[in-house]
Amino acid sequence: MCSISGGTKWDKIAETIFTQSRDRGRDSSGLYRLSPTGLWVANHRATPTTEVISPSEEQPVGDKIKLVFNGIISNDEELGVQEGEADTSVLPRVLDFSSLLNFKDSISKIIGSYAIACIVEKEIWLAANYKPIWIAEKDNNWYFSSLKNHFPKQIIPYKMPPYSVQNLIDHNSTLELPRKQSKKAIVICSSGLDSTSVASYACFKHGPENVTLLHFNYGCKATNQEIKSIRKIQSYLKCDLKILPMSSFGSSTLLEKNATFAEAKEGAEYAHEWVPARNLLMLSTSVAYAEAKNYGHIYLGTNLEEAGAYPDNEEQFILDFSNLLYGAVQNGIKIEIHTPLGGLMKHEIIPFGLKYNTPYHLTWSCYDNKKHHCGKCGPCFMRKTAFERNGLVDPVKYEETK
Repeated sequence: MCSISGGTKWDKIAETIFTQSRDRGRDSSGLYRLSPTGLWVANHRATPTTEVISPSEEQPVGDKIKLVFNGIISNDEELGVQEGEADTSVLPRVLDFSSLLNFKDSISKIIGSYAIACIVEKEIWLAANYKPIWIAEKDNNWYFSSLKNHFPKQIIPYKMPPYSVQNLIDHNSTLELPRKQSKKAIVICSSGLDSTSVASYACFKHGPENVTLLHFNYGCKATNQEIKSIRKIQSYLKCDLKILPMSSFGSSTLLEKNATFAEAKEGAEYAHEWVPARNLLMLSTSVAYAEAKNYGHIYLGTNLEEAGAYPDNEEQFILDFSNLLYGAVQNGIKIEIHTPLGGLMKHEIIPFGLKYNTPYHLTWSCYDNKKHHCGKCGPCFMRKTAFERNGLVDPVKYEETK
């Protein structure tokens, strides 16, 4: 394990990056500067327990190609590493530097973790799986390093996409490294209007035989009605169903058997019934379940309407969570999160769902546990209004009101 860094010019910014990147490697350091181009690459090494303390060749390695590396190559002996060498030494001998595309394809030889940077003639090529590489530009000069905090404070870097290859100074050159992704899909489904719309869409896109509804039982007041509904929805869609228990930590009226709920507009405009970190817990568990059971896609019904009241329904939260997934699953595995309703208001979800034959008559949206929907709580108010705005009658029954 170590840090790698480099850039197109050796200057004060480069010196700062080189110095601050020593935090990830204190056993040895190496720097190569290509004159007169100004290109440079560097490494600060932290010696793994599986490698020699003082290898016969220190980084940067290579003759015509100068290469630095952060990670572990578990098949280095198969690739031809020699006694006394660190695993990095084998890379200039086995990788193809004839083109960026061929370089990308040849990386499939490596089994392990890696962030790689190499000077190839007058260019710097980068490659990484889950190991980080941060990139920044200043006055037409380009720099990279292993962590964001290696850069001077006035420089704002961005992270290179995980599992990709690129020319340092050419964004259009970015190539995606292959990962394994199953076509099977999970839908986090409460049995409500939104998640059932998404479930219908997922069955259309992936085929019902490849879809599993994942319902979380976290002890809300409407649990019995939700489970009755989700079983009917599963039967209607002809997909699979898995009901999982989920711990919650109190402090929500949704979990109280005798609770009363905010009604109508008041219930629709603010998260009075907030359950701490509910979507985060559901998403995290769903990712673990997806990897364990070989699913490549996760769908959920977060939408623009409810993002106004619930932070964990905001589309940016889902995007932020999605950006962490490369490091939450095993090396080389890809799982994606999809929010088909992310930009839709409640009244727009109805025609979306009808397009995919959503069984709205089987859904349960109400916070209460009565025989029929209460017609008063926030979700009841929103779904009734959504159908009305489409000139339709909500097909579920409501409690009679005086």
